[in-house]
Amino acid sequence: MLLRNLVKLFVAAGLLWVIAGRVDFGDAFRIIASADPALIALAMALSLAIAVFDAAYWAASLTAIGCRIAFAPALALSLVSTFFANLAPSNLGADLFRAAQMRAAGATIEQAVRIASAARLMSYASLVAVIGAGLPVAFSLVSGEAEKLALIAVYAGALAAFGGFLLFGPMATRIDFGVVARAARFVANLSRDTRRLLASATAAGWSYLTAQHLLRVAGVAAIAAALGAEADFLALFALIPAALLVAMIPISFGGWGVREASFVSFLGLAGLAPETALAISIVFGLTRVALGVVGGVIFVIMRNEDYRFAFDAEAPAERAGPTP
Repeated sequence: MLLRNLVKLFVAAGLLWVIAGRVDFGDAFRIIASADPALIALAMALSLAIAVFDAAYWAASLTAIGCRIAFAPALALSLVSTFFANLAPSNLGADLFRAAQMRAAGATIEQAVRIASAARLMSYASLVAVIGAGLPVAFSLVSGEAEKLALIAVYAGALAAFGGFLLFGPMATRIDFGVVARAARFVANLSRDTRRLLASATAAGWSYLTAQHLLRVAGVAAIAAALGAEADFLALFALIPAALLVAMIPISFGGWGVREASFVSFLGLAGLAPETALAISIVFGLTRVALGVVGGVIFVIMRNEDYRFAFDAEAPAERAGPTP
């Protein structure tokens, strides 16, 4: 575990070092120093709103896979998850915390991890949809064939990964030997849970998921305005979701380094200078840290039983995995 964490820390530091060789960090911090506090406060408020919509989704939609939680404890769960998201790669820390709370409330370990993972996959599905909606605008911003091919590759890869998981996930039960069989059963059951969430998804559920991605774009727009950057909102709508998708690669703590490289690359397509894009990414990351501090305080106050989860009992067939 210590070695793994050191590797992730090294990756984050290495990525930032590579960026430093191409972008002037001094200029980026000078841009940050001139930020408009009111607009930064707006970005923070938008980050809080993301937690509200995340809680609304958990409270409204997860009954399809046997998980029930009221809105108020779901909001506390979402805020505390932000604290743990800053301590691990991508959203892994947040999802592990949610799974741990569900385990403490009586879910099996596999059930808890599956529920957290299925909810994350639904967020991923809505993110892919948002990226697809913004793709025509993104194409209008770039003239080079290489840049267009890169945008197509990001979208097609994300779509293929999700579609392939849904299509081939249930077939994993055909792998029936040793420790791999248990992992295969988990993959098959997670695919089944994700399909159930998709089949039961309502317009309200999709709106809760999509609103989170749009609020992130709005938060970046507020930060860009706070830093004096001239960024068109449509351009940000087209590029920021793809940048955040790339930043989800779980190889560094809290996404640091990966997110900065992604923002510099994608916002460059919108005509923003590398130093400005870097400054926007750093402030965006700091708003997550600030919201995580709020979540940390709630974590200290809350007890495990305060989250008040309830779960349906799993059928024996589900515990054993689908029949191939």
